[in-house]
Amino acid sequence: MISPKEEELKSFLFRENIRIEAERERLTQYEEALNQEKTHFLDEMKEWNRKIDQERGRLKEEQNLFERKLKILQNAYHQLDLDKKAIEKEKRSIHLNKEYQTRENNVIQYVSIRSFFKGVHNNLTLKKRYKDLMKIFHPDNVCGDSETVKMINAEYQVLKQKYENE
Repeated sequence: MISPKEEELKSFLFRENIRIEAERERLTQYEEALNQEKTHFLDEMKEWNRKIDQERGRLKEEQNLFERKLKILQNAYHQLDLDKKAIEKEKRSIHLNKEYQTRENNVIQYVSIRSFFKGVHNNLTLKKRYKDLMKIFHPDNVCGDSETVKMINAEYQVLKQKYENE
């Protein structure tokens, strides 16, 4: 026969075994929940890393595009500067030859202004070049010169009529 102490001990061990099994089940569920949360977190991290990589690529492309645009603008300003220097040189040579200008004013004026519109072969390029010249020589600008603007306008009118009649 089983003594009451043994029976009490058996009962205690049975209850303890049930409690341990329940605790083991709870821990297993908790571990599964943690694993699911970890998987979800890793998936989110991968998605954010993919988005970050895409944004880095986009930013790099935009930076390259910006650098190319900047290079184009720098080249255009450099070309405008060269054109301005050439025009200034031509203008100085005209002022040096003032005696010759007074005798044959029309010929000298035509040759000097013709250099403003060098390379112009149609109405569209004529208008573009005229706008560029006005940006440089307009009297409101720091480097502006009203005499040069008058000469440019005169030749522009002549060339405009020429290209409109073609």
